[in-house]
Amino acid sequence: MVGALNLAMEIIVQGRGFQFVILLMTAIFLYIAYRLLKMGKEIYLRRLPAIDAIEEAIGRAAEMGKPAHYTYGAGGGWGGGLASHQGPQVVASSAILGYVAQLCARYDVRLIVNMMQADAIPLTEEVIRLAYLREGKPEKFDPKIINYFPGQSPMVTGILGTFQRERPAASFHIGGLYYESVVIGEAAKFVGAFLVAGTANTHQLAFIVATSDYVLIGEELYAAAAYISREPMQVASIASEDWVKFILMAITVIGMILESAGIHVISNMLKW
Repeated sequence: MVGALNLAMEIIVQGRGFQFVILLMTAIFLYIAYRLLKMGKEIYLRRLPAIDAIEEAIGRAAEMGKPAHYTYGAGGGWGGGLASHQGPQVVASSAILGYVAQLCARYDVRLIVNMMQADAIPLTEEVIRLAYLREGKPEKFDPKIINYFPGQSPMVTGILGTFQRERPAASFHIGGLYYESVVIGEAAKFVGAFLVAGTANTHQLAFIVATSDYVLIGEELYAAAAYISREPMQVASIASEDWVKFILMAITVIGMILESAGIHVISNMLKW
């Protein structure tokens, strides 16, 4: 037992012990939240304004008799695909796409999907197929609504062409966005589309805020996906992260008070 503890202390880098404790705490909270959900307990997730905006956008497209457009952006389209660090954004976005596709099926709005993630094509096709099936209209699903492009620039060009030809009434740019966020965002507004965008790539947030009607900022993308899908593991991950944040906020406040009183317990703990 003593040998195991000594080995653990050798593995933990000096100054990162507190981070290791937070990691363990997150894992424990994740397990607790997942078990509660599997037992039928409800964990509250706030409904984001962007989710309400999705139905508003599809309703607008139905009234105008125009299509709706959806793209994941460029993230996850290269360098490992769904297995890359951008992959989770694509997976989360696919849950939102399912909701968009379901609304399109309900209101008979034509959906157009432009993407460059080759390994996500089967996922995208199945998500849309199930959405139409849930609305009792499986015959309305056409795989040809999904357009694949082999690179970022070809995809941007294809999206601009879609906007010019189809003049969509609604456009959704949700996923790992890069420079295309401002290009296709401006193009969407030029054709009068109602734009909902979201990304966890912080370097693109300013551009989507400037061009979009509603946005999912940072991890709101994952929260929206969890809210829509209600998949236990997704909901548990969001809940466990929030619980850890509350604890860290409490530690911060307590630390400020103790430091002001000359008591350095919290600051020493952070250096462990």
